[in-house]
Amino acid sequence: MFKRAIATAALAVLAVAHIEPAQALVRGKPVHGLALYGEPKYGPEFTHFDFVNPDAPKGGTLRRRAIGTFDSFNPYSFKGKPPHPGIIHYAGNGSFFYFGEPLAVRGSDEPSSQYCLICETVEVAEDNTWIEYSLRAEARFQDGSPVTVEDVIFSFEALMSKGHPRFKAYWGDIAKAEKTGDRKVKFTFKTDKNNELPMLVGEIPVLSKKFWETRDIEASTLDIPVVTGPYRIDRFEPGRYFILKRDPNYWGKNLAVTRGAFNFDEIRIDYYRDDDVAFQAFLAGDLDIYGETDATRWATGYDQRLVDAGALVKEAFEDGQPDTVHPFVINTRRAKFSDPRVRQALGLGFDFDASNKTVGYDLMVPFTSYFMGSDLASHDLPTGEELQILERYRGKIPEEVFTMPYLPPRTNTAGGLRENLLKAQHLLTAAGWKIQDGVLKNDAGETFTFEFLLQTPLYERWVGPYLQNLQRLGIKGTIRMVDPTQYLNRMNDFDFDLVVGGVPLWGGNSNSPGNEKREQWGSEASGHTGSENWPGLKDPAVDALIEDLIRVKSRESLLAHTHALDRVLLWKHLVVPAYAESKIWWAYWNMLDRPAITPEMGGPNPALWWYDAAKAAATEGIRTSKTVSEKSGGSQTTIFALVALAVLVVLFVVVRRRRT
Repeated sequence: MFKRAIATAALAVLAVAHIEPAQALVRGKPVHGLALYGEPKYGPEFTHFDFVNPDAPKGGTLRRRAIGTFDSFNPYSFKGKPPHPGIIHYAGNGSFFYFGEPLAVRGSDEPSSQYCLICETVEVAEDNTWIEYSLRAEARFQDGSPVTVEDVIFSFEALMSKGHPRFKAYWGDIAKAEKTGDRKVKFTFKTDKNNELPMLVGEIPVLSKKFWETRDIEASTLDIPVVTGPYRIDRFEPGRYFILKRDPNYWGKNLAVTRGAFNFDEIRIDYYRDDDVAFQAFLAGDLDIYGETDATRWATGYDQRLVDAGALVKEAFEDGQPDTVHPFVINTRRAKFSDPRVRQALGLGFDFDASNKTVGYDLMVPFTSYFMGSDLASHDLPTGEELQILERYRGKIPEEVFTMPYLPPRTNTAGGLRENLLKAQHLLTAAGWKIQDGVLKNDAGETFTFEFLLQTPLYERWVGPYLQNLQRLGIKGTIRMVDPTQYLNRMNDFDFDLVVGGVPLWGGNSNSPGNEKREQWGSEASGHTGSENWPGLKDPAVDALIEDLIRVKSRESLLAHTHALDRVLLWKHLVVPAYAESKIWWAYWNMLDRPAITPEMGGPNPALWWYDAAKAAATEGIRTSKTVSEKSGGSQTTIFALVALAVLVVLFVVVRRRRT
């Protein structure tokens, strides 16, 4: 399954990772790259990243799938549904930008480092009050026009004033952008305390002022934007497919940060409404690569003969990023969910152990942290700096953070589910809900019912048994299945009771959390349409913890602050702690080749893979022989069936004659 923590289309380059603390970010001089802690791994003369094949051949087509639809090529507006850029990953640690390359990109084999792409050099003020970029003279848009300082300033101002509301949360500590030279642009900060901010400025996508100033950036559009990237949208049909064609004149093809990447001549993205249909298309050879999302299918749905023959490759990848978590998010904006005792009771109704055995084939792990699978996850009881941080908020945060390690409900002992449901019943009673004639009601006579919003049948197998457990508590939960467009609209408006959390819209975490937490958990974000604060959390203590996190100056302090935030969020019972993925599952036809190194912080990245014609021919031969064998087997089965039928007819006639 995809574990890349890409939270939104336009902010897809948030992920950074672990490094041992060293000196602070290099300041006071122009450099080729930055690192949040210490210095970048690669020096100014590096020729390519270690995790690429610098001599990868170019050519071929990569065919992938997306679920849902698209009706816009503007990912910066709240309106419309653009293609999700997480489908194709960039050479660095973020996602490939269809619609605007950033000033700089991150590496995938090191943490929190950033290297110039559109910029040539970058300089950070010694007092952390500004950052200045010198743009590459060769940087070009696909119409041949140069990338100018005016384009950069326009991009920032347009996104902040008219773009999606989340931009204001992410880049809100930037005061202004101004021209300081023919190819120099300076960003001034509102505060010197936001230590991650210099890294975030480099993620601003550079848009063509010429293209966008004649269009409404707040509106959806199917006009193909003029961009700087290696691919251009060649042809498309809204909601069905679009095809990216590699630009042979791409200005950045010889840069160190792009060498070995973008090897396919074409990339075709076909849209499917249903994941099962997409999977059948993959098995039929209509798709080349498949990021698996279904544990049952991963365990039982692939033809092992093809895997054994080498035609089909199944790989389970691991990386250094936090795992993808799938808790059931509770909308605390609803009055019935406002009491944390009610939310805790709902969590006690989930039977992870039984569902993981029957649905997950024991491939999933229980949800224990929002940052599980990394050193960012809280565990045991708080000590040291983490305890000092939490003590500042004692009385304003759940007392359990000081007294109990967070552990999700389990049923791996005899009578475990029954015990959990009894605990849930006591909590509900204390919160004013009692069972009357088999139905849970409050003092006002209101029944406890809710709707579980889904957009894919995959999760029904997890949610269905959970709702059956809740029925024993007198709670009636129903599943509401909607199409992707309805789902997106309802999530943007927070029109749901419970929903499954997970990428790409929610639940993604990087290995260096910071400013994006304002959007995920901040009080201000809980009120603006389309935010990632799905639970609707509004808590001054959590807001303060996030601001503390943003100001940290060392990796050790980052870990302590993240542990504290994680622990508080867990004990607020904002989700049903369902399950998480500890691996990334990919299947692909063996016509693709990839670099020998899969970077720990980047995971598998098709932008770095390439097409192998010899492998393709061999794979097609195996697939064809399998098909012929199946047809032959089918013909033999048909013959045997006809012979058996003829024998039965003869026996029937003989018996009748004897009786006569």
